[in-house]
Amino acid sequence: MTIPWTPRRTEFEFRRLSGLLAPAVPVAATLSAWDAGEPELALEDLVDQLSDHHTPLLRADRAALLDLAEALGVSAGATSALRWCPDLEAAEEWWWEVENSPRATAIASELLREIAPGHPLHGIPLTPWLECGACDDVLVRLDDENARTGRTPYRIAVIHPTWSRRPETPPSPAANVYDQALHALDQLETCFHSTPNKD
Repeated sequence: MTIPWTPRRTEFEFRRLSGLLAPAVPVAATLSAWDAGEPELALEDLVDQLSDHHTPLLRADRAALLDLAEALGVSAGATSALRWCPDLEAAEEWWWEVENSPRATAIASELLREIAPGHPLHGIPLTPWLECGACDDVLVRLDDENARTGRTPYRIAVIHPTWSRRPETPPSPAANVYDQALHALDQLETCFHSTPNKD
């Protein structure tokens, strides 16, 4: 039996799910949108905050967020945004965030050594963002001048460093560039989609 989405249940579930945000993430704007009678905007903001911070989710909480999004008519955006939230119940981590960490510094240094003249990414500043949990693939943001100044959106690449600590012969290290981050995430998760018993 499906429980109907009454206004009281909807608000209770929204406030409960708002508690998933880390203490450092401001939730006031999200709650004020709800209190102002804009539940759709409030839920979209909550999902965006969870996604932006790669908040790990239990499957029941992910399902509750998607159910609430469907009840409020904003499920399309929620489904894609929540892909950036790791599954706490997965047998293995599919990927983890490395941006602004010592690991990101090590990856960036290695890519700077490996990506030689003639490689499509040579000379483009790269920011390591996510690292695959099963192989050496890394998802990086291409910080070219046009993206940094807001003239164009950031492009994303998935690169497979060789960890040779020397310049490689192009096209090595292997790299695929994407205009949409979700397409890059699809590639980063390929290891787990193609390997049996990965959850």
